[in-house]
Amino acid sequence: MQLFKNLFGAKVDGMALVRSQELKEYAQIELLAHFAQPQAAHDVNAQRAWSRVLPRPYAEMLTFFQKQGWLTSTPAGYVVTDAGRVLVDAYRQRTAAEKQAAIEGVHAALAQMMTSEALTIRRQYENRTPLGKADWTGPEPQMNHSAVTRRIFFLDHWLLDGLSEETVKWLKLYAAEQHLWGVHWRLKPDQIPPFVAQELARPDMDIVESVYWRAHAVALYVDNQETWQRVKGGDHVRRLEIVGTDDEYTCEHCRQTLGKQFLVARVPELPHRECTSPRGCRCRYEPVLEALEEIPLVAG
Repeated sequence: MQLFKNLFGAKVDGMALVRSQELKEYAQIELLAHFAQPQAAHDVNAQRAWSRVLPRPYAEMLTFFQKQGWLTSTPAGYVVTDAGRVLVDAYRQRTAAEKQAAIEGVHAALAQMMTSEALTIRRQYENRTPLGKADWTGPEPQMNHSAVTRRIFFLDHWLLDGLSEETVKWLKLYAAEQHLWGVHWRLKPDQIPPFVAQELARPDMDIVESVYWRAHAVALYVDNQETWQRVKGGDHVRRLEIVGTDDEYTCEHCRQTLGKQFLVARVPELPHRECTSPRGCRCRYEPVLEALEEIPLVAG
């Protein structure tokens, strides 16, 4: 489908761009949606990235939007017009449906512990976005990301002590889903099974927060273990630094280790058993790269 025709003066069917399956076409509406609220143009690097997926260079596209009556320039920046907002709203409905389908697909795959398939669904979803990255997903996953996620399902750790088999299974799936996407989100209360709510209830926070932080701790644990295992046999990293959040919920034990560096073989295990935070231990390992002159040279 060729809707553009290189005719900037011709009126274009904006709804056809919204519905199109061709990247260069729906990418135009993705860019237009950026200006739903008054915004300055993107910086130079971002403009270059956009120009690679648009049918015309970035600056020319903004001019095209204005000629179509979809965008206007104001003292506060570019902003979509009423005609442009109709397109943006329709496009957002489309992307919301695509996001939901991807989330459901990943959930179904993980429910069967098919982490490789779940990661493929994530990658396919992100690859369909104009810049190859959705605005809500986590960092670009490493090659072994699905393998690390899979460890959650086989985890036997004191973090899960005292919980029933049913609750452990549900919590692992929740943690795995968020780990696979690389982001953490709160569930709605009606998404939490009653048996889980009963077991994970706390007097100092609501059940949504309680469940969220338990799943967060599980996902963080496997990431910390992956970091430790990855560096323990290498020559370029000999120390790990303990980093994390320092806020009103950080306990004194965790606060005392934040920023400290340890030899890989002697670093304290995370999460700290002594942590008393209601949100659990949020500390993580950060590899300390050695300066070139610090790396011992071995004669070949």
